[in-house]
Amino acid sequence: MLEKIPHTLRVATEKAAVSVLPMFGKLDKHQADLLAVESMRKSLQEMDLHIRVVIGEGEKDDAPMLFEGEVLGKEGAFAIDIAVDPLECTTNFAKGLPNSMSVIAFADRGGLHPIPGTYMEQWLAGPEMKEPFEPEKGIRYNINKLADAIQKKPAEMLIVVQDRPRHDDMIKELRAMGCGISLISAGSISTAMDIFLQTGIYDAMLGTYGAPEGLICAAMAVATGSEMKGLVKPHTPELTKKWSEMGGQEGVYLDKNKLVHGKHVGLVATGISGNHFLKGLQQRKDAIHGYTLIISTDGIGMYNFHHSK
Repeated sequence: MLEKIPHTLRVATEKAAVSVLPMFGKLDKHQADLLAVESMRKSLQEMDLHIRVVIGEGEKDDAPMLFEGEVLGKEGAFAIDIAVDPLECTTNFAKGLPNSMSVIAFADRGGLHPIPGTYMEQWLAGPEMKEPFEPEKGIRYNINKLADAIQKKPAEMLIVVQDRPRHDDMIKELRAMGCGISLISAGSISTAMDIFLQTGIYDAMLGTYGAPEGLICAAMAVATGSEMKGLVKPHTPELTKKWSEMGGQEGVYLDKNKLVHGKHVGLVATGISGNHFLKGLQQRKDAIHGYTLIISTDGIGMYNFHHSK
């Protein structure tokens, strides 16, 4: 049963992906997200697993479905924790752009560190990075460390950074070292997939992104033996308090294994609008065809599916 966990969870991401397809490119991300949430929750509730939502759509008062702490599935069945993003890259989806997916990260019960809905400074690199990042030592030290690990010069490296003013100084320092920079507006989860699976030309992703997405990336890092460090950066006093109540320490970088741990850890992602390594949905006369990527401690694989209309 245990190795079947991601295949069981596939049902939820695939049905959620199919449910939102009619909304693709129609500029209504809120309705699309609601459809994905409703579909995913229904599927999870019917599973032969005892499922606790660690990262959901928000707290109960703000999100009546898939809220943090909600328990779904079958009591007495194998217990897991999940972090969900029923419609990842909602803005891209609404605009008819690539990289939208339906995503569930999972771990054995207690294996996902609770994270508030705030920001996280993230340092990500692929499985060739055997020595951990040391963020306290700065950009130059860590880029040179990564360069040694992957046997490249800094001028041969391509670093992903989100195109935000908060990253201006980091970008200047990276350019001063000769690094190429890929500026993204969204899609940190798909970027992390690309890096951890070594399917493209990216060498690392640095910067401050969403903390819930960071936890999902940590699950992938654990499953692939890749490198990740994260620093939760609450942006309000209330979230600072919440992070403390969750056991977090302000200003302390967490290793991937502090964020996620367990014998069965991984991620299930179904492409909606897709990207170069995870195809999106294809609508035909009689069916919708799609692909689901599984990255887990039990293996990595791509699976196609067909949903009859």
